[in-house]
Amino acid sequence: MLNRHYSLAFMPSALSLLTVFGGAMPVAIAQSPDPTLAHRPVNLSQSLQSVSSPSVSPSPTATTAPPILAQASPSLDFVAQMQHGNNVNAIGFSNNGQYLASTGGDRFIRVWHIDSVLVDDQDSLVPVAIAVPESDGYVTSLTFAPGDRYLVTATFNGNVRVWDLQNCDPDPEIYFCASNLLLDQDYKGVSPVVRFHPNGQILAASNYDGTVTLWDWRSQQIINILEAETGAHDGSRIDGRFSSLSFSPDGQFLAAGSHDTTITVWTMEDFERVGVIDTGHGVDSVAFSPDSTWLASGNLYGIELRSIRVSRGRLKIDEELLMDGQGRVNTLTFDATGQMVLGGDNRNNLLAWDLEEEEMLTIVPAQHQHTRPMLALALSPLGELMASSSTDGVIKLWHMY
Repeated sequence: MLNRHYSLAFMPSALSLLTVFGGAMPVAIAQSPDPTLAHRPVNLSQSLQSVSSPSVSPSPTATTAPPILAQASPSLDFVAQMQHGNNVNAIGFSNNGQYLASTGGDRFIRVWHIDSVLVDDQDSLVPVAIAVPESDGYVTSLTFAPGDRYLVTATFNGNVRVWDLQNCDPDPEIYFCASNLLLDQDYKGVSPVVRFHPNGQILAASNYDGTVTLWDWRSQQIINILEAETGAHDGSRIDGRFSSLSFSPDGQFLAAGSHDTTITVWTMEDFERVGVIDTGHGVDSVAFSPDSTWLASGNLYGIELRSIRVSRGRLKIDEELLMDGQGRVNTLTFDATGQMVLGGDNRNNLLAWDLEEEEMLTIVPAQHQHTRPMLALALSPLGELMASSSTDGVIKLWHMY
């Protein structure tokens, strides 16, 4: 059994989108390969405009098959699903929990209204679609900025772009949302990751050359470039690049996983590298527990857990715990209580591990699993909803209790 203390709140609160988008009532243009959604104006400050959409499916009422394994507590219930398009590479909730952004291989960013999805309100569901510039390739990671006015994306060519959701061209024939490049690269085949520090003041992005760039968000000026102890800093080795980033909820540390088997940890106090963990396996995902005392990583075989603490000013990494899975864990997150780690693997499975019992629990009925490998998980700041995405082009919403 593992002894630990839990914290129920681990993401910073933010202003409501309704407040941020007040005043001039900004307009975004819904544009989609689906002709029923194309060229329709959407006002994010008021009730969304009515557009018929066949792409959202509520939870079926028919009797479901029993779970693969026994039901566990805490539990997970399927709520609804949305059809984004091609591979859904990244998803992220707004800081107020009212919206979910998604992006995929179709080079669109869609912003979904969560309340409308939950009640299957087709008249006000209307995903807002932002067309990604062809020069960027497609988006590999995204995150809402504090206050939810801005959305930050990282793209296949290494670019980091900031979208102003309050400054969108209302002309449906010439759709455009204002944006600026924080980082302008000319790479191909790179999958950078963007994350905000819990205090909302620092933005981090992994780079093609095996480094992590830090910006002061207010000034949008680079304040540091973090380097790993291992890996290829010239970008010549794919396994030297970082596959995932995670800030500890207490704001003390940034962890970066790499396919060269290592996890690098930096302190945010002075941006020094304070730990390098050799896991022995390529690291596909990393995440801190809500109380910042555990660091989880996903790999080819399942997940690994390590306790994280500071003793006499130094980082201590202890008590490695291995929990087997059913395939490569591409993405993972803790639930809001810290009692459970959820992961998505390359065999289409959404899995859960109970940390007290130290065992894997399959709590999702087979008919609700994704049909192709999973790519991303996102937990709502409100703690009761989780979203999952996959190469099947589908986003699923889950109620956690």
